[in-house]
Parts: sequence; C-alpha cells; structure tokens
Amino acid sequence: MLEPTALSLRQLDIRPGHWGQWLTAGVAGLVGFVVLALLLTLGVGIDQFDQRVLAAVISVRAPELTVFAAAVTRLGSASVVVWLSIAAALVLWIRSRRILMPIALLAALAATASLVTIVKITLDRPRPPTDLVLGPQSTGYAFPSGHTSDGSVLVVLTAAMLALTFANRLARRIVVIGAGVLALLIGWSRAYLGDHWPTDVLAGWLLAATMVSATMALVNLALVPYPGGEMPDVLDPEATPMILQPTGTSRSSRRGP
Repeated sequence: MLEPTALSLRQLDIRPGHWGQWLTAGVAGLVGFVVLALLLTLGVGIDQFDQRVLAAVISVRAPELTVFAAAVTRLGSASVVVWLSIAAALVLWIRSRRILMPIALLAALAATASLVTIVKITLDRPRPPTDLVLGPQSTGYAFPSGHTSDGSVLVVLTAAMLALTFANRLARRIVVIGAGVLALLIGWSRAYLGDHWPTDVLAGWLLAATMVSATMALVNLALVPYPGGEMPDVLDPEATPMILQPTGTSRSSRRGP
C-alpha cells in the first residue's frame, strides 16, 4: 500500500469560537430582560429602586463629567449608529473578506432597533422628570434605553467579530474588553444625563447582550460547519508536497534469463 505524508495547511485567518457558549449567554440575557420587564409590569419595587439609584448617579454630576457624558451618549443616537454601522460593516468586510459579518452586524442592529420600538410602545413607561435632564430632552417612552441597546450592539458586536480576524489572543481580548467598557459608558451616560431610569439602562444592556450573543452564535456556527473546523480556500505555497512512500513489500523484480 501507498500512504501520503502529512500536508501542512495555511492557518485560517478567521478563528471561530464556541457558538454554544454564545448561545448560552444569549439565553441568559433574554431571560434577564424578560424578568426585568415582568417586574416593571407588576410594579414590584422597581420605581423605588430606580429613584434611589438615579439620585446616587446624578449626585456626582460635575461640569467635566457632563461634557464627557454628552459626548459618549451620542454613540447611541440613531444618526450616529447608522453611519458608524456602515463604517464598521466596511471594516469587517475588508478584514474578513466575507459578506457574512457585515450582513450579520447590520441585521442585528435592525432587529435591535425594531425590538426596542415594540417594547417601548408595549410597556409605555414614562421617562424621569424633566427637571433632572441635562441638555436636550429626549421624547418617547423610557423602557428599554434605545441609546444603550443600539450603541452596545454596535460596539460590542463589531469588536467581537473583528476579534475573530486577529491571530493574537491579547489583541482579541483588548478589543472586546474595550468595547464592553464603552457599552457600559453609553448606558451610564443615559442615567447621568437624566434621560433614562437605571432599569431602562439595565434592560438595554440585557437586550444588547442577547442580540450580540445570538448573532455571534450564528456567525461562529456558520464559520465552523463541522467540529473539525473549516478547510482553507488556499493552501500554503510552502506546504510540504505529498510524497508517496511504499509501505509493503514490492513485487518481485524482473529476473534475468
């Protein structure tokens, strides 16, 4: 018999993770969001909690913090999210050379905005008193915070998918952690400026966690169609060529007359 030697293949540019872990995180975020919405509907101590926490948040107001919060909160505004999402989709396509990631990002943002609108109209929760608001007053309902959910999905999902294209593990962690901190700041700014109750912000984070995790689960599942991983499209030009080596006894050589 003839056996081929091992063939060295180029390492993938895309490094998928464990889609099952993302799915578990998404389920946890969804459960938390539903529980919070039910508590708000039933009126189980939510208002008292919000008033105490909001009073603590606005008690630390300072001119420098106000300027910072006003700048950060714009990352969750609809107009900024639209333009940043287009730029992020372009970056993801350039880095991955796959249409999957840009489409996944834009679809997740569209789904998040739609869910926020539906829940706002359904629960019909009023915003904090206008005398607590710093800057322009927001209109519409309060629960959940659209700035928090949209902005968090944009920055965290972009970072999570972008991290798949990095070979360095430290770089992947820095990108994702930085995006997570930015998402926390966006939510904090909504309460600091008096535009939302703290539980509105918490609901925005939970909804964002659900959408990011569900999207990443689908993306990772698509990138790894079977446990062994995805075969690369191009082989390494320096790969060891396949050499056939005999493993058994050869046939008798031609004998002379």
